[in-house]
Amino acid sequence: MVTKSKQTALSPLKLAVPLLTRAASFLGLCVILSGVLGPHIIGNGLVGRDGFQVYGGAGKALLFGALALLLLVTRKKSAAVRLKPWHWTQLIWLLPAAFAASTAWYGVDELIARQPGAWPLLTHACLLASVVFAAGATFGPANLRLLARTYRKEVLISLGLAIAFFGFLYAVYGLWKVLATIVLHSVRWLLGLLGLQSTIIMPRTLLFNKFGIDVAQYCSGIESIALFTSLYVLVGVLDWPRFNHRRFVAIFVPALAVLFGFNILRVAGLIAAGYYINPQIAFTLFHTYAGMVFFILYSIIFWSLGYKWMLRKN
Repeated sequence: MVTKSKQTALSPLKLAVPLLTRAASFLGLCVILSGVLGPHIIGNGLVGRDGFQVYGGAGKALLFGALALLLLVTRKKSAAVRLKPWHWTQLIWLLPAAFAASTAWYGVDELIARQPGAWPLLTHACLLASVVFAAGATFGPANLRLLARTYRKEVLISLGLAIAFFGFLYAVYGLWKVLATIVLHSVRWLLGLLGLQSTIIMPRTLLFNKFGIDVAQYCSGIESIALFTSLYVLVGVLDWPRFNHRRFVAIFVPALAVLFGFNILRVAGLIAAGYYINPQIAFTLFHTYAGMVFFILYSIIFWSLGYKWMLRKN
């Protein structure tokens, strides 16, 4: 009886492994695509024009939606979906993905040259198309249809949560200046301990003997704080009966404080990397992903340790 029980418990997990593997592969392709195009867009000052500024908030919203979908799917009582095996012919989908990404790159060059016309719309369409084709290469059209049928309700709920988070994120963006000021002085103090002296130029610029850096909203940590808060509330709603309510409430503020401290270390590390290694790498490619990498690592550590601690003893 014990052996049978273990097999029954492990079966959904074994079935979920292919899904998680495909999801990780898809995420890797997205990182490669944005890693190529992102620095090209950021380095040429297009973030504040032609609609590219929306990708920052939209990316965080999609990440929250994906995490919400994962939480909802794992709580679905029905058995996990058995995906069709991956086949090498799915790599054909990488061809249109590469073509779309190349067209988007060319479109960015046209926008840099101040020749808008239809290029803003075409560039955005190609960026989104490259992601869609990447999904076809990793999951396959048949599996995407299967997942859409099986988890239709969960997908719709997660999409609604992602839209709600997008609105919440822009509602709290006004706090970034306060947080950025704290980051500015904290980073200056930390780097001073390492022998890197800097001068503050108002309102939020650190000037070194090699370069200067603006501590802007993406350095403030407001996005990670909004993500963590929203995820914390979602987990609380889903698992409220299982939690020790006093512990669940008590650990929230200290957890946010530690997350904010990690953000300060991230910014200090970026500046140190730019000063001692290569400013181009530190402030383009690494800067694009460092915030999310730190957030994901912190979330994994926190929920691995904190979730069990918050559960009721019985």
